[in-house]
Amino acid sequence: MSDRSNTGAKNNRFNVFLSRSISTIVLWALIAVAVYFDKPIIFSSIIVLIGSLGIYEFFGLLGLRQTPAFQSIKVATILVGFIYLSLMAYLLNGQCNELLAHIDSASIAFLVILLTALFLFYSIDGTNTKDLFFGSLFGFIYVPLLISFLLRILYLNDDASERGGGEYYIIFLLVVTKFSDMGAYLIGTLIGKNKMIPHISPGKTWEGFIFGCLTFAVGGGCLMFYLFKDEMLLLGWQSVVILSFCLALIAALGDLAESVLKRSLAVKDSGKILPGIGGVLDLVDSVLFTAPVLFIYLTYLS
Repeated sequence: MSDRSNTGAKNNRFNVFLSRSISTIVLWALIAVAVYFDKPIIFSSIIVLIGSLGIYEFFGLLGLRQTPAFQSIKVATILVGFIYLSLMAYLLNGQCNELLAHIDSASIAFLVILLTALFLFYSIDGTNTKDLFFGSLFGFIYVPLLISFLLRILYLNDDASERGGGEYYIIFLLVVTKFSDMGAYLIGTLIGKNKMIPHISPGKTWEGFIFGCLTFAVGGGCLMFYLFKDEMLLLGWQSVVILSFCLALIAALGDLAESVLKRSLAVKDSGKILPGIGGVLDLVDSVLFTAPVLFIYLTYLS
């Protein structure tokens, strides 16, 4: 029985890894198409779509469907998130810096006012109403606002070359972030024994984090820079190594942040749209944390 159990566990891990790999390949194919046609609009459309799907899944995680105002609040928040990201892409493409300086605070203020007005038309459902109100605001900040930093990176102008190269920085970010995740999973599955934070994410091990997450992230970042260093003039070899290491740490934190949400709400995945991965939030959870860090570095520290 023990041998059969071990064989079944290994086959299950292999199937999960295979499903993750297929989903990842499909996503990378979409990115390759966007780079090949050199159209930022394709990249930005993908980001807006992912952000909108992410906030949709977030409401699924809340588990407040029986609250009277749930559907109205859900639709309103998703709509504001979609408009916010679309307007952000439009303004960035047009270099409207004056409006960009206020779009975040204005969107949050508008959402607070809109949600308050909507709640007036529904009965109070104890603490569920409070949870829905604050959960909606957090969901907007957690998904659309954080993912908007991908748009900021996409339209980041490289003064040294006087042309855009933001898509290569995004690919660098995704390579580092996803390599860290895959490395942690592979090494943790093979040799992982010491649990990292078992009360939050039982599958994560220190071996996977140290020998997989950090090593794969730095290796992936260096490979990306070696291939496209002429397109990434804001970075150098030393900064790539340091930045890849730091982004791997932040990526692990972002992954654990969603694990806290899922464990507190007793759900396994945010959705089922991506085989082997789960939902859109399961795919971009770490990117939500690494994108702001990379943007701040490229804008103020590079």
